[in-house]
Amino acid sequence: MKFTAFPVVRYLLFFILGITVFLLTQAGGVPSDGGLPFSPTIIYYLIGGLLIVFIASIFTQKPILRGTTLMFIIFLAGWLLTYQKTAINQPSHYTNLPQFTHYQAVIISNAETKPKTYKVEAEINAIKVDGKWQNSTGKTLLYFNRQESEKPQYGDVFLIKDMPREVEAPKNPEEFDYRRFMQYRGIYAHHFLWGQEYIKMGHEAPSKILEFSYKANQYADSVFKARIQTPNEYGVASAMVVGLRDDIDNELLDAYSASGAIHVLSVSGMHVGILFLFLGWMLGWIKKRGKYGKQIFALVVILLLWGYAVFTGLSSTVLRATVMFSFIQIGTAIDRRQNIYNTLAISALLLLCWNPYWLVDVGFQLSYLAIIGIVFLYPYLNQLATPNNLIIRSLWEGTCVCFSAQLFTFPLSVYYFHQFPTFFLIANPFVAFFSFAVLPAGLLLLLVAPIPFLSDIVTFILKYSLVWLNKSIFFVEKLPFGTLKGFSMSIPEMLFLYAAILLIILFFLRSEIKYLRVSLLIMSILVCLNITKDYFQSNQKALTFHFIPKKSGISILDGKSATFIADTALLSSKKIYDFHLKNYYDKHGVVNKNLLALNQYANKQGITFLDFEGKRILWLQQKFNGNLQGNADYVLLSNNAIRKLEPAFSKFQTGLIIVDDSNKRYVVENLKHQADSLHLNLISLYDTGAFSIE
Repeated sequence: MKFTAFPVVRYLLFFILGITVFLLTQAGGVPSDGGLPFSPTIIYYLIGGLLIVFIASIFTQKPILRGTTLMFIIFLAGWLLTYQKTAINQPSHYTNLPQFTHYQAVIISNAETKPKTYKVEAEINAIKVDGKWQNSTGKTLLYFNRQESEKPQYGDVFLIKDMPREVEAPKNPEEFDYRRFMQYRGIYAHHFLWGQEYIKMGHEAPSKILEFSYKANQYADSVFKARIQTPNEYGVASAMVVGLRDDIDNELLDAYSASGAIHVLSVSGMHVGILFLFLGWMLGWIKKRGKYGKQIFALVVILLLWGYAVFTGLSSTVLRATVMFSFIQIGTAIDRRQNIYNTLAISALLLLCWNPYWLVDVGFQLSYLAIIGIVFLYPYLNQLATPNNLIIRSLWEGTCVCFSAQLFTFPLSVYYFHQFPTFFLIANPFVAFFSFAVLPAGLLLLLVAPIPFLSDIVTFILKYSLVWLNKSIFFVEKLPFGTLKGFSMSIPEMLFLYAAILLIILFFLRSEIKYLRVSLLIMSILVCLNITKDYFQSNQKALTFHFIPKKSGISILDGKSATFIADTALLSSKKIYDFHLKNYYDKHGVVNKNLLALNQYANKQGITFLDFEGKRILWLQQKFNGNLQGNADYVLLSNNAIRKLEPAFSKFQTGLIIVDDSNKRYVVENLKHQADSLHLNLISLYDTGAFSIE
């Protein structure tokens, strides 16, 4: 297999390189001082000049010059298209306009039900500046209080008071960058709304197709809710078939994550692939009918896939998978199976032209890696054994598919999620088997729901398929060492691992010792890197004052042990740990975690004394009216303990006063002004983020 046989793959790689360079130089697509020192106009001139050279190379018959020029044009096109698709680069974007007092927004997504709010995406199409309205563009997140509002619908138009607030950067080390995640989706602000801050003005759907799609999505969810009364089974059915995860509890979500089957709960490439295979099995007879049977079959399958995409609300994951499988089906229909990599590259190129930011979407990356793994490795693995028994052969083929996909995705999964499901080969065949029943049965139920007897039969099949699917997931989750956690992998380490995997595969396929030697060299480098990392982690010492919304918390690292000190309610919050602490601990190789309740170490005045590597820390947790005596390197103020620095600090020496987010905002602002006048060093964790001593 020669690389020159896949020209579209080459074009795609250079297009991806252009997108990547833009993202790296523009700090996630947001214009900044780190961007390139020239305007997009220069890119237009460069492309124009290269086109002239390209045309000249055709007439002068210089293939090397022609190929090189074309690759540069595609690279620049990737950069330029990403610039144009970056919402904030549009002059009419609301962030580029003057401050406004009101804005008009239309809902452009299905509402996601949160514990206390409805979360939706909205397009700001007009703003009010100095009493005058002007047109604008740009998306924002809106959160409606559930106790004060009805569930907003796609197309609802609202008049809203004040401005949305910028999505904030992460405030703890290694914390998930939610701001960048939203920027990649074209969203730069959010607004939490109370009843008196908005008025519903009417309903005007931006797209009739999307409006129909969301209504179909809601109808499907209502059918499952009426037919399946058990919460876990209903939640999984709604998630698997139509992509709604609002009713899945955390315990079930954790079980699917630990067993390596979390992808089941998001309508994605796997679901479209299952439907694709099911339709091939059900409608395969069409291919044998007439001269154009193969083409008719392809057309019918593609139409049904797109019909399913509409029922799922046309989510980005389903759209991407539907486009990918549509191209695969088209390639098969015109006898282009041998160019499957070109077919995949064409679908990826089309999707990235539509939205270059899908390149940094985890689902996009994992979907294509899984498909490439299956296409590349599965045929070889499947030839290793040919069981005669139909059931054993099906299990063997399913295992080969799962292993191929997992092998090509696990380095990236570890990089993003810091864990690895040990028994994925046990879980995934069960998941695939029951999914083949759940997805078709769920779709069939939506069609026959009004028919009494038939709908009861389909409901029975669907419900008990879900019951056994959940049982198999919980069984795998409870196995000892079912999930290996705490990994932290850098991008170079991930790329080294991919290189080693590819070389080992080539060694087994071609039986050439050179591939094994190079792979062993790479693995040796990885081992050395990890030994070095382990040495530094074993000797590390750090104290971090964390930013936790409305709360207080301190981490003390000593080697690979971490002690987290906070109040009892915070210690029991898994959500706080997963979002604010987990990545930080994984990065530092923490294997032992100790949780200490703050009230056990405070004296009667609510003061805790800590000593860290010769540094003295004083932590005040309740109202203090006296004068502090002595000195401390750091003073942490929590729960509005001090409102006036004078006289509290008149006889007390400290290098730095730290104010966490458990203090009221106006108290923090007053303390900052007082510190300036008294020449005291004071920082607010809300402003600076977490503060670490190493």
